[in-house]
Amino acid sequence: MTTSMTGPEPAARAARRRRLGPLGAVLDRRVGRLQAEYLRGSPAARADLARLRRGLGKPAGSVPELWELTIAAVPPDLSWDRDEPSRAEHAAHAALTLYALHQQSMSGPAHIPGVGFGQAVGHLGGGAGPSQAAVARRFMAAATAESADELLTHVRGLVSQLRTAKRGMDYAQFADDVMAILTPGRGTSVRLAWGRAFYRTTGQADAASDTPADDLPDN
Repeated sequence: MTTSMTGPEPAARAARRRRLGPLGAVLDRRVGRLQAEYLRGSPAARADLARLRRGLGKPAGSVPELWELTIAAVPPDLSWDRDEPSRAEHAAHAALTLYALHQQSMSGPAHIPGVGFGQAVGHLGGGAGPSQAAVARRFMAAATAESADELLTHVRGLVSQLRTAKRGMDYAQFADDVMAILTPGRGTSVRLAWGRAFYRTTGQADAASDTPADDLPDN
């Protein structure tokens, strides 16, 4: 599949959007607009990202100034009339605040449609050496986290590494993944998908690094 700096080409992007859940589809549009405005140099977009970063590590719904950016993004049928945030509200808050951290100071896009969390981190973990081993350990810690707070703590560290490496990931899909993890009985399939994508990506990177120079194609 041919990709651009902003993600899959139109036909593949449409197919991907059909695979997103209701929350992911909404956030794909919202993050896409915010990212486009930020990359055009919009002061309003920069201010929104700064506001979102103030919500990092805080419970969903606990920062009133973020409600219009996070809670308001959630489709009404994914909210509930209770005193605590819904799973979708938790997932939207996590995805949007982490995206804001990731996009900070990047001149290119941090939200790359079609590049899932496992694949994105796998690009960091290919090859051998202490740094790659550290990436694998942190990825495993995220994948085996026993609570949402523990999961997002490890993901935040990996997002910082992705930002340093100037690599993006799909925050709409990540929101769907977090919502699934928060739903009893659905977390195992998400973690398995992350693991498959991570190790397939690191395996491809290992194979490429092992290819003798004489076997590489001419440019």
